[in-house]
Amino acid sequence: MWFSDDYVYYASVIVVTSVISLISEVYQMHVNQKTLSKTIQSSDVVEVLRDNGHSECIPSEQLVPGDVLLVPAQGCMMQCDAVLLQGNAIVNESMLTGESVPVTKTPIMARSNTYYSDKEHGKHTLYCGTQVIQTRFYGGERVLAVVVRTGFSTNKGALVRSIMYPPPVDFKFQQDSYKFVMVLAFIASFGCIYTVVTKYMRGIAVPKIIVDSLDLITIVIPPALPMAMTVGILYALRRLKSARIYCISPRTVNISGVLNCFCFDKVNCLLSSGLYAFFVGENIEAI
Repeated sequence: MWFSDDYVYYASVIVVTSVISLISEVYQMHVNQKTLSKTIQSSDVVEVLRDNGHSECIPSEQLVPGDVLLVPAQGCMMQCDAVLLQGNAIVNESMLTGESVPVTKTPIMARSNTYYSDKEHGKHTLYCGTQVIQTRFYGGERVLAVVVRTGFSTNKGALVRSIMYPPPVDFKFQQDSYKFVMVLAFIASFGCIYTVVTKYMRGIAVPKIIVDSLDLITIVIPPALPMAMTVGILYALRRLKSARIYCISPRTVNISGVLNCFCFDKVNCLLSSGLYAFFVGENIEAI
């Protein structure tokens, strides 16, 4: 419409800027998703027991439900959800639950009519992402666990999936912006009707009337507003990225900018359970 009304430069700037901002936003989201995925992804070499009684070391990516794991005595980081078949294990589940107190996992009772349930057999399950601190076995038997879930099907996978693909949330800020645009459109409709009636009574050509009435709508409802908001969000995403904060939901940036207080229900998930020595200060003066 602007091109037909000889607004070539303004229309060109709007089109080019809108396309660039849209491509930049999609690219920034894609890069942040890949970076977050690499940060969360973990891999290890695990030992599995085969049908012939021999063990084999394979990458954790090749694990499938039904594989029997040999849990090492010195502990390991679990790469899947597995149920203990024999032996005990002391596990740190702070990554999933936020509780820093280790829990003891016991082997599941062997019954022919038992169906696995995550809620019922949680005390027998080694969850993906948890740290096995120590294992215990008796009579020379190894600690065995059968794989029940891998990848995004695990509890950790469900947590990662909720982070990478959050459910859509309709914020009040966006609801108010939609209402504001509707009010502007309602006001513009009166001006559009008035323009059509007066110009038609003056005998102006119909194509000219259409262009002028639509031009009035674009004046009341600024077409550059979404573009300007997108550019602001992109600038905020780059500033967050420089601080190693990766945002994959640009819609939440505006809401996060007005927050000044965070309330947590616990502190165990925020603090490290270990004690580390960073330096030793030597007293050079004689006592």
